[in-house]
Amino acid sequence: VDAKREFNWMTACITPEVSSESAVQDKTSGAYRTLQHKNDLLLYTLRRIQQELGPNLRTEEDAYILNKLEKQLSLWREEQSNLMGNPFGSVFRAKFQPSLFAHSLRRYCDLYMESLSCLRHYSPQHRFYPDDSRLLGHELRTSKPESLNFDF
Repeated sequence: VDAKREFNWMTACITPEVSSESAVQDKTSGAYRTLQHKNDLLLYTLRRIQQELGPNLRTEEDAYILNKLEKQLSLWREEQSNLMGNPFGSVFRAKFQPSLFAHSLRRYCDLYMESLSCLRHYSPQHRFYPDDSRLLGHELRTSKPESLNFDF
């Protein structure tokens, strides 16, 4: 970590489990990814509803809608966990939450792959520009430059 800071080095991790995770996702014919998109959309919707409702007390109808959406999210998450075929998750996930290993990987590694041979898909002069995943929730994220509006 000190060399990374002092010399601006990048850190990579060889994680063979990546191939088994990818195989499960490929084997399920897109069902895993579809469920992930549904979960992301539903979480986004729940957050937007909370935002729109503001700090006011919730009505019974508000609570009913939130409960139904949360129940659906729970069902989809369980279905997604079942697709992994392991009731305890994987090296990267504990149910639907990232594992401690995944957090460490995100924190200390700029990139990871299943084997060193994965680098053959890149030019020897390729430059990796990893996302800064160390940002806290309140810090400005600019990971989607296509959504920024620059007036020049």
